[in-house]
Amino acid sequence: MIDRPPAPEGPGGVYVHIPFCSRRCTYCDFATVAGRDETMEPYLAALHREIAGCQVGAPQTVDTIFFGGGTPSRLSGKQISDLIQSVRNRFDVQPGTEITLESNPEDLTPETLSRIRDAGVGRLTIGVQSLDSRVLQDVGRGHDGDLALEAVRQARGAGIGQIAVDLIAGLPGEDSGRWTGTLRRLAVLKPDHFSVYLLETDKNTPLTRSMQAGTTPRPQDDDLADAWEQTTDFLESAGYSQYEISNYARSVPGEPDRVSRHNMKYWQDLPYAGFGLGAHAYYRGERRGNRSDLDGYISDLATGTDPVASQDPWHPVRRLEEALFMGLRLRDGIDSGRIGSRYGLDLQEAYRTVWESAERQGLLVRTGSRIRLTRAGRLRSNTVFGALLGHLPVE
Repeated sequence: MIDRPPAPEGPGGVYVHIPFCSRRCTYCDFATVAGRDETMEPYLAALHREIAGCQVGAPQTVDTIFFGGGTPSRLSGKQISDLIQSVRNRFDVQPGTEITLESNPEDLTPETLSRIRDAGVGRLTIGVQSLDSRVLQDVGRGHDGDLALEAVRQARGAGIGQIAVDLIAGLPGEDSGRWTGTLRRLAVLKPDHFSVYLLETDKNTPLTRSMQAGTTPRPQDDDLADAWEQTTDFLESAGYSQYEISNYARSVPGEPDRVSRHNMKYWQDLPYAGFGLGAHAYYRGERRGNRSDLDGYISDLATGTDPVASQDPWHPVRRLEEALFMGLRLRDGIDSGRIGSRYGLDLQEAYRTVWESAERQGLLVRTGSRIRLTRAGRLRSNTVFGALLGHLPVE
């Protein structure tokens, strides 16, 4: 294997974290804060300083900017525009750069949507999660089903280039019939993109603790698998292509691809900088993460200190493992020749027993240098990933 990080194969991305929320959802384990709006201005000042002066090794040329949270839609148009300008001041932002902003339905008034559009955002992700109002209330969301639908309708007419919706399958109280209704009612509005995540029950969240205590029923693996199958069947029949295990893009002949270009960087082993509370970055073969306590983050930047909390330096086995796991999540899988060349390894031979076993189980297909999971393999991807982990080459 090679002893140095491979060179990036294209422009990088920039992730900017906005941690502020009006409330904290019971399933959330991200770096977020609620009830601390008085710290928003000091936080933004710190964020501008970090963008300007930290992560000197980050890729200089970028073609995606992603505002995640938290709730970035709580920012004013000027605050969004100023942050975009800070990124432009620091990086060579390419023409046609994808600029994405995450949002919650309760923030998306016509006036707010106009400000978001005018600030330069071309892709808006709306955190719908469910259209079952009772389910939304139980997990602490700030909107009901009707408000979520209205937010998507208004966003479609606001002149923002692409509209995406996020959903969570397996939330307590949402049965198969209600879930089908959520998919159907949203698909009628023709969002450009769906991200559908299965509820994670292994995180340190209030919802997980409630499940552990027996207060809230835990979704069964079979039920989650059924929800994934149901989602894929419905969205593909509605004109959406599943290009990644949890992501579906609307397919329109003759029109540009609607995949998330920023998230593709994660799945294709491409570099990105990450700024803000708890933000992660990956470049020059190293992964790093910022501290996730708000006061400490602000204090670090006020004194000119890099707020980094964790660093995972270049390690060819770990990076190869990540490149395989993330790449195989994609519908088109991996090009074993490309990744093998990047990491100095014949992947077809090094993992021959893994590929052959997965092929016999109907989980994987190989066509030339292309290796991809079947639909059954995407559903049971952890089986393949576990086998790969057991066969990783030694240094």
